[in-house]
Amino acid sequence: MKIKYHKNIKYSYYYSFFSFFGVTGLWVIYLQQAGLTLFEVGLCESIFHIGSFLFEVPSGLLADRFSYKTVLVAGRLMSILSAVIMLLAQSFWLFAFSFILSAFSYNLQSGTIDAMMYDSLIESKQTSDFPKIISKTEIIFEVADTIGVVIAGFFVHWHFELTYVIAVLVGFFALISVLFLKEPLKMHRFKPIQLKKQN
Repeated sequence: MKIKYHKNIKYSYYYSFFSFFGVTGLWVIYLQQAGLTLFEVGLCESIFHIGSFLFEVPSGLLADRFSYKTVLVAGRLMSILSAVIMLLAQSFWLFAFSFILSAFSYNLQSGTIDAMMYDSLIESKQTSDFPKIISKTEIIFEVADTIGVVIAGFFVHWHFELTYVIAVLVGFFALISVLFLKEPLKMHRFKPIQLKKQN
């Protein structure tokens, strides 16, 4: 009997909302308040982009070797650890390490959730719905990012570190969403291009 994966789409929407929740979107201000100079802040962003470039191939190999769920779980754990380090760091090097983990997290999830949704649609023979689903996913991404940044704005002058506490909690919600996903039987490794987002 054919297994249906329609619930994967619903939980993928949840994952997209939580994983792209933009509560850490004001990280430049956060780092400045933490005592970093503008030069060091710029270095952190450069480290993220360089790390993302260097991790692209290794993360792709992991995605080919392991299941979608394993890769997504690893990505969320890296994201949570990155947020924890941002909370505890008191030196440039620890902040830089957090950005390295954030880059690795981005690469692990880049396109993976989209690929999982596509393979789920193959199983249920509904691939024609993929463009509509991706459109909804992009809307969810934009809404989640905007809501997160607005919330972060309220904390800029009052316990700004709470934004990373929220990021850790939201990261766990994303992790829970992954656990409810059902791994597709057919691993076609379709990997759409994902919008790049940092920290």
